[in-house]
Amino acid sequence: MAKISTGPETHHIVDNPRCPLCAQLAEVYLRKEPPDLSEGWCARCGDICITRAASEAAWRENKSHLISAWLRRRPANEPATMVDQNAMERVLKDVPEYSIPDKLDLTLAQISSMATEPGQQSSFAVATDYPLIFARSGNEAAFYVRQLAALQYVTEDSAIAKMTARGYQRLSELQRASRQSAFVFVAMWFDASMNSIYDEAIEPAVREAKYKAVRIDREQHANRIEYEIIGRIKGSRFMVADFSGQRPGVYFEAGLMLGLGRTVIWMCKKAELEQVHFDTRQYNFIDYKDIPEAKKRLYDRIIAIEGEGPERMLAK
Repeated sequence: MAKISTGPETHHIVDNPRCPLCAQLAEVYLRKEPPDLSEGWCARCGDICITRAASEAAWRENKSHLISAWLRRRPANEPATMVDQNAMERVLKDVPEYSIPDKLDLTLAQISSMATEPGQQSSFAVATDYPLIFARSGNEAAFYVRQLAALQYVTEDSAIAKMTARGYQRLSELQRASRQSAFVFVAMWFDASMNSIYDEAIEPAVREAKYKAVRIDREQHANRIEYEIIGRIKGSRFMVADFSGQRPGVYFEAGLMLGLGRTVIWMCKKAELEQVHFDTRQYNFIDYKDIPEAKKRLYDRIIAIEGEGPERMLAK
């Protein structure tokens, strides 16, 4: 993971510096200019560039761990992002608070992804990698590892885990039909006027975030269309729903995904945003003016909420 450069010419270098998000020892220092901006690198939170107001607000709301998770789960090759109070509020609005069963599944997937090959110990370390599973601390992460061991999904020695055959079977089930799936259901109006927003914004943003977009009118199937839609929604990790055109089917499909407890990313052309049903206006819509804006904002939203996708699944 890349590190932000710090030094005595630009930063106040002190002994035993601490991360403003996790409060652990880290190479994070206050900038001399602008003031009240902490920068550096934390083994738990990754690249840090956050204002004092933002970090203090995150602590007050008891949600600093969610900012840590968002920072740590961003792609390693992307430049550091400054988190001010406005950005923090957007992140907290986007990032879900996972349930304990969800975090167990996230932990299993993370353990698997950090093992070089089957049968080898995972490099997942509870003390430093707990933000990757949205845990508040290493102790919470260690609890999930112990529970996975009790379920015989992993073997565990001092919180260092190794996947078992039973664990791989469980992970395969999750990747077919849950938050660990590689697939993203796209709900939208299938009019020709919407093809460019799908082909040049939605599908590329999903693919670059390392997921596979599913647009039902472009899928080969022999089932009745309503059964196929329900089945593909159930098998998708999250949904991108574009309400441009105000199609009733998009509202139905978004409601079904919400009922499954999974993420819906809400989109609409800016010119039509006032037309969306009032029951959905409390959601954080990506209201776009053009294709480049739609693609960038959708990619950023996917990374903020879900992180990079399970690239290894895309060839299946």
